[in-house]
This record gives sequence, structure tokens and C-alpha cells, in this order.
Amino acid sequence: MVRGGTIINISGTTPIEDPEYRYKMPAVFGKIEGSGNGIKTAIPNISDVGLSLHRNPGEVNKFFGCELGAQTTYSADTDRAIVNGAHTDGVLQELVHRYIEKFVLCPNCNLPETDYKIKNGTISHKCAACGAKEMVDMTHKLCKFIIAEDTKAKKQKAKKDKDKKKKGKGKDDSDDDKKKKKGKKDKKKDKKKDKKDKNGDDDEGGEDYIKEALMGGKKADDGLGDDDDGDSVASEAGVDDEGALLLAVEATKKFLTENPEAKPADIAELVTNQQMASALKSQQKVHIFVQAAFTPQSPKNKEVVKYSPAIIAITKENEVMERHLIAALELLCVSKPKIFPVFIKQLYDEDALQETTIVDWADAGRSDYTLAAVDEDARANLRSEAEPVVVWLQDEDSDEDSDDE
Repeated sequence: MVRGGTIINISGTTPIEDPEYRYKMPAVFGKIEGSGNGIKTAIPNISDVGLSLHRNPGEVNKFFGCELGAQTTYSADTDRAIVNGAHTDGVLQELVHRYIEKFVLCPNCNLPETDYKIKNGTISHKCAACGAKEMVDMTHKLCKFIIAEDTKAKKQKAKKDKDKKKKGKGKDDSDDDKKKKKGKKDKKKDKKKDKKDKNGDDDEGGEDYIKEALMGGKKADDGLGDDDDGDSVASEAGVDDEGALLLAVEATKKFLTENPEAKPADIAELVTNQQMASALKSQQKVHIFVQAAFTPQSPKNKEVVKYSPAIIAITKENEVMERHLIAALELLCVSKPKIFPVFIKQLYDEDALQETTIVDWADAGRSDYTLAAVDEDARANLRSEAEPVVVWLQDEDSDEDSDDE
């Protein structure tokens, strides 16, 4: 029997027993209510389950109904999910695994890193881990529900946009003129502020730039390419990635402040939980931690030494995650580019960045890892500042090769 509070591996119909598996979810549990013909099963943690899978909780609940042949109801306002009939926790959890197998796992790499792409009445998985785009089983009854919810969300968005336009047209022209003048003044102020931030004259300005990027003023690229046409059901479900990321950063910062002696494994677990609870992509873990642990000031060696084991626990020495780590440092140091190579060198010395990762980053130029908030000029400036470190690594590698000969 599984109950609330139990954390398990996200898996399809084939169990994953690895305790180090990084994709986790709460075990689903039900609460039987009523009796006789009115008996039903409420699912108190349906939202937690949906959030961990990056799926709408109403969709997960509907899957139960499709598989059990039972009527279901879900209210987003009250977060109450009901499945008619009495169903044990074991049955519900088995259904969740079947749902994950069909609608969450990437058919190519079997990781739960997918979002929906819906076009012309066809639902496909788009995987953030391997980049594959595969169609789901369109014969399943749940597909009708997914498409209907997507259509409904698009109509609501279109109506909202239309109402905004109508409201804008009805405003007094004199008010519009005043706003235009005010807008010009604000733009001049913003230009002065941006110039000051880029020159590194204002530390607080650098932090504001990062906050703006996290909150979506300059939306960060998640490394998946420019293939987002607004058809993602997850995005229509009201998931605010930028706001969620900033909240996760603040929660992590608070944890680090209140627990200065926390073990690397505990920090990594906290960051992973924040990433999952915020329905963010796996690679966002490094962004959460970097923004929480470091500031774009001259890095203190003791801080890098202190937090490097936690970074290693988060990236697990995976080169892809380390490339996202460098991307997080690019954003952190965009207003203080001279600090960037200091971070790179210190993290290399502490084995939190591998030599091959740094050299590959240097050779690649601007890539999908680089966030949109770091423009071409800023990235080139960071690369220029890092040149001495890159050359040193290449020379060190050449010396080792000559010694081997």
C-alpha cells in the first residue's frame, strides 16, 4: 500500500529501482468517500502528481476514468479530483505508471522530460533530454480530452487578447498621448540604466538584470531551439516558468542561509525538489543553485570550495548539465564579465567543471545552451575574458600529451 508523503521514482510499466534516479514523484493515494451507489474515491494529492510529471492534474484524473470506465470530475478552483467507485491505492498507482508510459516518457530515451506539441489534431511528445519528437498513441480515449483542453485554452487566450484590444481602443486619445510621452521618458531612463549595468558601475543593477531575465523580461532560452508555437498543453495550464524559477531561487537561498552546514547531498535534494515542485526542466536545477549561491561580485574562493561538492551532486559530472552550469554563470556574470573566468577556473580546480566541458564551450561559440538574455556581444565578451583560462587548459593538455610520449 502507498500513502501520501511517499516519494518514488517516476517510471512507466517497467519499475526503476535505482535509489539515485533523479526523477521523483509522490505516490498517488485515494480516500474512499460515500457508500452504496454513491461511493467514490477522492485523490487529495492529484496536483502534486501532475506537477511532478509536468502535466495537468485534470488530465491525470481523466486517465483514471478512461482506464477504469468510471466517471471522473476535477475542479481546478478547489483542486478536488473524484473518480466514481472504490479504488485502492495500489490500483491507482498502477494506473499512474501506465499513464506515464503512454503520455509522459519519451519513446526514444524513456526519460520524463517531455511536453506536448499539438498540431492538426495530432499530439506529439517533444523531449527536452534528447530532442526527439514522437507521436503519442492517438487511439487512446484520453487524446480527445487533451485536444479538447488545448482547444479550450487557446479559445480563452484568444478571447482575452481580443478583450484587451477592445479595452485599448476605448481609451481617451489624450490619455494615449500622455502615455506615449511618459513611455519615451521611461525608455530614456531604461537606456541609461542598461548602459550603467553593462559597464558594471552598479552591482545592484547587475542583480536586477538577472532578476529581469528570470522573470521573463528577457526570456531565457531553455536550450530546446525555437520550435515553440504555443501549442504546449503544459504552458496553457498556467505554468509560469520564469516566476516559478525565481521562487525556487529564493527558497534555495533561504535554505542555504538557514542551513550553512548543510551536506552537499541535502542541498542537491532540496534544489531537485524545488525544480520538480516548480514543474521546471531538469537542467534548471543548476540555474536555481547558481543564482541562489553566488552573486556577480568577485567570487570568494572559500564559497566556491564550499559549494562545489553540491554542484557536483547536482550535475553528477554530466557534461550536458555542466554546459548548463556554464550558461548559468554566463547569465550571472553578464554585467561583471571579468568575474566569469574566475568562476570557471575555481570550479575547474574543485572538479565541478571538467576540462573538456570548458574547451567545448569555448570552441562552440553561441549555442542552444546560451540563454537568450545573454546576447551575442555579451557572450563574445565573456568568451574573450575566459581566453587565458582556455589557453592555459589547452597548454596543460598539450604538456600531458608530450609527457605520455
